[in-house]
Amino acid sequence: MPTILVIEQEELIRGLIRVILESASYNVVEAGEGDAGFQLARAGGIDGVVLDCMGYRSNGIGVLRHLRGDATTAHLPVIALCGLGQSGAEVGLWANSLVVKPFRPQQLLLKVEMTMSARMEAARQAQMARPTASA
Repeated sequence: MPTILVIEQEELIRGLIRVILESASYNVVEAGEGDAGFQLARAGGIDGVVLDCMGYRSNGIGVLRHLRGDATTAHLPVIALCGLGQSGAEVGLWANSLVVKPFRPQQLLLKVEMTMSARMEAARQAQMARPTASA
């Protein structure tokens, strides 16, 4: 199963997201701060990111910009967690999907599954579009 990086400063919420994703057979890697999460993403082995855009330590929008601006992480699908009063306009420009806090576990899981499925389909289509060498 794919490995999802969860960048969330609140340990309780991070643990909840871990349980939700692991119950659906995802592998989960966690970071409590944005810089640490970005470094984990750059290290490789990550297939997608769930990113808190509200926390001061997670620095969601800044991390989102770094992820999109780095050649090693630009391809990663990002599901952004935003607050009710937070404007998703800027986040929506950078993220693949948005989930508003507070969220229902099924809602988060559905967004992750849809986003990861779309990524896998795009990769499959790109693979099929590549010319093959004829023998």
